[in-house]
Amino acid sequence: MSRMVKIECGISFRLRETTGSKPSPITCFVEFNAKPVVKIPTGARILPSKWNADKERPIGGLKGLELAETNSIVERLSTIRTTVTAMYRAHVTEYGTYPDKPSFKAQVIQAITGEETKTETKEEEPSQSLISFFDRQIELSKKGKRVILKGKRKGKPYRQGTITAYEGSRNLLQEYVTDRKLKGLDFAGITMDFYHDLKNYMFDDRKSSLNYFGKIIKDIKLFMGEAQELGLHDNAIYSSKAFIKTQEETDAVYLNIDQLEKIRQLDLTEHPGLANARDLFLLGAWTGLRFQDYSVLASKAKVMGNFIHIETEKVNVSVAIPILPAAGEILDRYRLEDGNYAYPRPISNQKLNDYIKVIAKMARLIHSVVLSVPEAGKRVKMAMPFYQAVDTHTARRSFATNMYKHYRLPALTIMKITGHTTESSFFKYIRMTPEESAQLILDTVLAKEQATVQSVPETEKEELANVG
Repeated sequence: MSRMVKIECGISFRLRETTGSKPSPITCFVEFNAKPVVKIPTGARILPSKWNADKERPIGGLKGLELAETNSIVERLSTIRTTVTAMYRAHVTEYGTYPDKPSFKAQVIQAITGEETKTETKEEEPSQSLISFFDRQIELSKKGKRVILKGKRKGKPYRQGTITAYEGSRNLLQEYVTDRKLKGLDFAGITMDFYHDLKNYMFDDRKSSLNYFGKIIKDIKLFMGEAQELGLHDNAIYSSKAFIKTQEETDAVYLNIDQLEKIRQLDLTEHPGLANARDLFLLGAWTGLRFQDYSVLASKAKVMGNFIHIETEKVNVSVAIPILPAAGEILDRYRLEDGNYAYPRPISNQKLNDYIKVIAKMARLIHSVVLSVPEAGKRVKMAMPFYQAVDTHTARRSFATNMYKHYRLPALTIMKITGHTTESSFFKYIRMTPEESAQLILDTVLAKEQATVQSVPETEKEELANVG
């Protein structure tokens, strides 16, 4: 996480009325990211005289409640505590930010009661708050009422991954408002001063990367545009050329043919989990698919002859992937008796990221590499063991680079599989140093000349030699 976000939240149970002769509601107080606290109704009531405020539980025994009633309340409060803890930890672990308090409250209540809770944001009456508009559009996206308006998936609903990314941007803006002690973030407040202050906040306070800042700006521009189309504001600053979505090329590694072979030859018999992760990763390295595709082959792919047919998740395009020998060897090991494939077992992106680093280290890919990594909006050179730089996306990058650099396939042919739409984006994607690019040209020209010489008949060679 780029900032200090506590993995635990404070949870306490208190009575609404601490005195009186009538039962008082028991409320769950959840504390994180300073005040105000999140107050969650438990649905339980108790006489103040039967409540132990220090231990936050009913008083039992002769002066308290009957055993059955005591156990019922204790069990309910325990369930709520467990639910709150689990949902809070899940959010912090996945996003690295504190949950938005109104949304978190609604989600907890829904988990406890099974009923959807109405939030302050109304679809029919969007407010002048950009954050509220984020909530509105996210909710419409979840319900399938907000659809994609252009591109290959035009008219189709947004995928969960996209919605989750919107929620992350929304939460960051809420934290910005809280940390800057602002009253809110209205459409009129999206100015160049806001742009530069958000940039300083993300770089100086959160140590975010330039690309992450660019992602937040991209979402702001998107939702500001949609709000303007609905007639909610006439602020056009967000469309200014100065209100720019920053982006920089990321520095990453790839695995060459020899390195992939070292990973393939590892004896992981005693480590079935690592063996499964290794096979999953290598399938990505020999098919060029993204993680979200090569991790779910069992449910999406269909093998027909020498090809894997699959509809890719990100761009929603059906592609035919040639089953190269290395991939075919893996698939054969997962072939069932009826001829179908079971494929490696799917695991999460994070777990495969962890496993592949261990596997690369076992394969002795431990030489040092220097990478330019983003830090607070700048690029910093950092030396690290090669295996630490390997992740799930290295598989796809390795495929593209090896197909072009080692097997000398035309860029346009490889792009049919990787899904790159322009050669400029493809060449930014593959990993080749200037020296490697120069060597590729030299080797290709020399190979062509050698082939030309070998194709000349011996009699012509002799005549040419005599002329010389």
